[in-house]
Amino acid sequence: MYAIGGNEQAAEVSGVNVKKTKIIIYVMAGVLYALAGFLLGAKAGGTSVNMGQGYELEAIAACTIGGVSVNGGIGRVSGVLIGVLVFELLKSAMQFLGIETNYQYIVQGIVIIVSIALDIRKYIAKK
Repeated sequence: MYAIGGNEQAAEVSGVNVKKTKIIIYVMAGVLYALAGFLLGAKAGGTSVNMGQGYELEAIAACTIGGVSVNGGIGRVSGVLIGVLVFELLKSAMQFLGIETNYQYIVQGIVIIVSIALDIRKYIAKK
C-alpha cells in the first residue's frame, strides 16, 4: 500500500502487482465498512439514511492529525489511532463545555485545515 500510494508507476516497475493489491485493499475496506455500519447501527439501536453523515470528514481529519500524508505513502496505523483519540477527545471536550454544534464544526474545520497545511508544508520542505 505504501508503494502504491507513493507512486503507482514506480510500484509497478519494482514488481508490485498493483491491480491485485488494489482489489485486496478495496475488498478489505468494503468488509470493514460493513462491519463499522453494523456496529454503528447496533450502537444507535436503529439506522437511517442520514446516519454517519459527516463521518468521512472526521475520518480524514483523524488520519491527518495522526500523521498520514494527503499525498500518500506516509503514515502508520498507530498514528491514525492516536489521531482518532485526539479528535474524539476534542469533540467530547467541546460537548462537555456546552459549545454550540455550529461552532464545534468550525473548530473541527480549523483543526483539519491546520493539520493538512502542516502536512503540505512538510511535503514541500522535503522537496
